[in-house]
Amino acid sequence: MNPLHHKIVGWFARRHIFYGWSVVLVCFVVISLLFSVRLSFGLFFETFVRGTFRWGRGETAGVFSLTMLIAAVAGVPIGWLLDRFGARRVFLGGQLVLVSGLLLTSRMTSLWQFYVFYGLWAGLGIAALALPVQATTISRWFAQAGRRGLAIGLAFSGTGIGVVTLVPVLERVIALYGWRAGYLLLAALLGGIALPLTWLFLQDSPYAVGLMPDGITSQPHPPTASEAPPPAVARTWRWREAAATSAFWLVLLASALSLFTLRMVTVHQVAYFVDRGISRRVAATVFGSTGLITAFSFVLFGRLSDRVGRPRAFHVGAAFQAAALVLLLNLRATTSFPLLVLYALLWGIGEGSRTGLLTAIASDLFPGPALGAIVGSIGAMFGIGAALGSWLGGAVYDWSGSYVPAFSAALVATLLASACVEAGARMAQAQSRRVDTGKGVE
Repeated sequence: MNPLHHKIVGWFARRHIFYGWSVVLVCFVVISLLFSVRLSFGLFFETFVRGTFRWGRGETAGVFSLTMLIAAVAGVPIGWLLDRFGARRVFLGGQLVLVSGLLLTSRMTSLWQFYVFYGLWAGLGIAALALPVQATTISRWFAQAGRRGLAIGLAFSGTGIGVVTLVPVLERVIALYGWRAGYLLLAALLGGIALPLTWLFLQDSPYAVGLMPDGITSQPHPPTASEAPPPAVARTWRWREAAATSAFWLVLLASALSLFTLRMVTVHQVAYFVDRGISRRVAATVFGSTGLITAFSFVLFGRLSDRVGRPRAFHVGAAFQAAALVLLLNLRATTSFPLLVLYALLWGIGEGSRTGLLTAIASDLFPGPALGAIVGSIGAMFGIGAALGSWLGGAVYDWSGSYVPAFSAALVATLLASACVEAGARMAQAQSRRVDTGKGVE
């Protein structure tokens, strides 16, 4: 740790502020900008298929799917890099790759360049900064016994804040100055804000600065006869050990199903609203308002999960998301604005219960030195589900002329994800009981 970083850590210590909250702040800012890049794709998509290039919806959505496939392929390797080199190096490298990818995308003139510059190269930067990487970093600062759910929820609320603050601005920039200016704005924000903030404030772990994770207190001396013994040390997991359990694969399946639904809707909902006779500006407003609600929802479900458990909180979120999809499927040009607001409320609340809780569940179930690779597997499934959902939405529309079959599949996926989480949690509890009674593991 260089002298400047030592002074920064000391500043927090003198004010009795746990340094982990500065890590949460860095993750919040990075996530806000990252999701402004990812979820603004719907605005660029609508511009490319209707105006500038008039590409097909399926082939254009395939670019977003490629970024998700990159996340799927790179999830475990990036998790390994996180375990090996630490969060700071991974964050800085990912940001540099993403900024350069956005700059290249702003100069593209053909579909194949869109695939290479944004889908492949920017996609690699997106994968290096993905939510599982953020959750793993935060989980090393906040133990399960501490405020892990709240910390992850606060950081992940950046997914909504980025959308509500920047997507409307991007919509105006694209409308007034063109889509190239939109990509340049995103690159400037990442390079001018995220990079210096990460370099100054992000530290790899509490142990690197002489601290303990939130929720864990050190045992300064061996307990005397009158003192209670320290709690048993929780089991730590290697990736292969985790992969030998059914609970691991059920959480992975729930992750794929959840992102299948999320990214299908976020990529295609603006075009769907316009198809249904709703103005593009109103569609962008509704889209942006879901981001604000999602920001609060991440915090709400993070805190709720610390109190009632992650699986129960996940099921509550699934109910909100299912209700939103039912309303979306019944959308008409004559739908009143209050119903659009209700959709935004339901969808935003449901969205805040997905990625944060799934990564927290994985962190709770499989702690240890391989946490980056284990949670990276969750990120890989996020990528697979998101790639399939975003591509299938466009492909189904090109084939049938309607989004109804695709959004119906998204509803089914939401229900199946909840069932997988419940089954996985029950299997993990049963496994823990077998270990406690000395009967072995799965």
